[in-house]
Amino acid sequence: MLTIGEVAKSVGINIGAIRFYERKGLLEPAARSEQNNRLYTENELNWLVFIKCLRETGMSVEDIKMYYDKVKEGTSTLPERIQLIQDQKQKLLDDIEAKKNQLAHLEQKLERYYRGENY
Repeated sequence: MLTIGEVAKSVGINIGAIRFYERKGLLEPAARSEQNNRLYTENELNWLVFIKCLRETGMSVEDIKMYYDKVKEGTSTLPERIQLIQDQKQKLLDDIEAKKNQLAHLEQKLERYYRGENY
């Protein structure tokens, strides 16, 4: 079992975020030690890594909650979960394409400046 501090450090998020995810229902309430400290399993740590990944792709807390609820319902929800992840993947790919276009625009501007153009 891992303490909340160990989990936070391992996942790369702060303790407040873990508590927030627990309050929002994205994470089951943690087991407690005799000193009433939160304790987490390796599975919970892995789930937090995935939450972090989803948040970094721009998925909302509400959508992650919906996904998590479907996970808890069991394998009958696999098609819905697959669709949620595919949709998020497409959003991420669209974001990557937009960033590539922005980068190309900046590179064009720099090329003009290197040629001595003023615009």
